[in-house]
Amino acid sequence: MRHISRELHDEFGQILTAVGMMLTRAGNHAPEGSPLRAELREVCEITQSALDKVRSLSQALHPVMLEETGLESTLDWYLPVVERQAGVRVFYEKSGTPFPVDGNAAIHVYRVVQEALNNLTRHSGASECWVRLRFLPQTLEIEVEDHGRGFEAQAAKQGIGLVAMRERAELLGGVVEFLQPLQSGSGTLVRLRVPREKLDSHAG
Repeated sequence: MRHISRELHDEFGQILTAVGMMLTRAGNHAPEGSPLRAELREVCEITQSALDKVRSLSQALHPVMLEETGLESTLDWYLPVVERQAGVRVFYEKSGTPFPVDGNAAIHVYRVVQEALNNLTRHSGASECWVRLRFLPQTLEIEVEDHGRGFEAQAAKQGIGLVAMRERAELLGGVVEFLQPLQSGSGTLVRLRVPREKLDSHAG
């Protein structure tokens, strides 16, 4: 999976970038206001859209950025992508003194956030959500909250995605909770807590 992701990101990404640059140059040579110039610009936009999709697919298969820059920078990139693609406004809050989260630990934490946001965009009906990343002295804490439809306790026990989130938390020696937000009468609050010492031991 990692190999496929890198091929998509590096090979196809470079090809589409080159095609886009060539189309831009060709469009600049076409007469101003001509149908050819307009068509070349349209093809260039389609190429850029294809490049964005390839990069998003690459990240979905294996988040390359996690290896290169760690969890915090990957979330900085990923959450605006969720906003654009799902049409859900994301309020992103960070607090505490950041410490490195990378290696396998970063992948597990990222996948929990990704699954929580996938559930939110598919099932909650919410138009906005809150993601909170907290670097506490001994713990990494992440919350994904919405004020949408919420889910029944039965779903929390049996949903495959929810089970996967629990398994990832356990692999990190942490815990994931599925709660109802205190301030609203509905919705879902997913809270992941991982001991900092476990993040250090999983890095690399």
